[in-house]
Amino acid sequence: MWQPRRRRCSKEWCLRNAQPKPSIPPFKPEPTRWAKPGPMNLDDWVNFYKWCQVNAAPIERPPIKKEPPPPPTPERVPRMAEAPKAPIVGWTRCESGGNRDEQDAFSRLSSPRWRRGKYQPPPPEVFAYRPRLAYQPRPMPEPGRPANKIKVPCCFQHDDVESEFWATVRFPVSKNARSTMPSRKDCELSRPRAVPPKPHCPLPPQNAYLMPKRKKMTARQWRAHQQRLKILAQPSERILAELPCFCDRW
Repeated sequence: MWQPRRRRCSKEWCLRNAQPKPSIPPFKPEPTRWAKPGPMNLDDWVNFYKWCQVNAAPIERPPIKKEPPPPPTPERVPRMAEAPKAPIVGWTRCESGGNRDEQDAFSRLSSPRWRRGKYQPPPPEVFAYRPRLAYQPRPMPEPGRPANKIKVPCCFQHDDVESEFWATVRFPVSKNARSTMPSRKDCELSRPRAVPPKPHCPLPPQNAYLMPKRKKMTARQWRAHQQRLKILAQPSERILAELPCFCDRW
């Protein structure tokens, strides 16, 4: 195979390029007297005030005079040259130029005879929440339902008076509720809530998920266990016998 030709000065080239590159500092202009650290002397302050009087003094400029716009003329506004339009005659005699008495009569007749105040809509009536269940008829409101809220006093003189008030409170019972027969679901919902809740499907016994407790093996049992694992890790002799032999190819 063709070998690449080596350079004669490869060692010199390596030594020359192995040297670190010289770092060139960036160019920094010489700072002015105002940029130098330290206090300024009397001459520096004099030069500074002279510079401020020339370069930092405000410039007084004359105010800009605002000239008023020229008055509109027919040459500048073409609409002024057009002839004035005739007044539009209305449907009433007041707009067509009637006298003062007729105008007062029209204004009196146009005002309403009985003035009414602004309409205040009544507050919306609060109805009970009656959801419509799927595949079920729409619930029909029953007259007298829902019952009106009871009037509770603002305060009670004694706890016994309050307990007696709440014990004697009675709500009207619906007529349909008196003649109805509760379903199985109604009876189930009327019972107190059971904790934990009843499962939907029977759960398997708890012992099925528990691992059997490990027992401590003796030294003899441990040696037998190691031998059993070693035998089980070896391949099957039947499978090894069925495999073809490729020893002759090598």
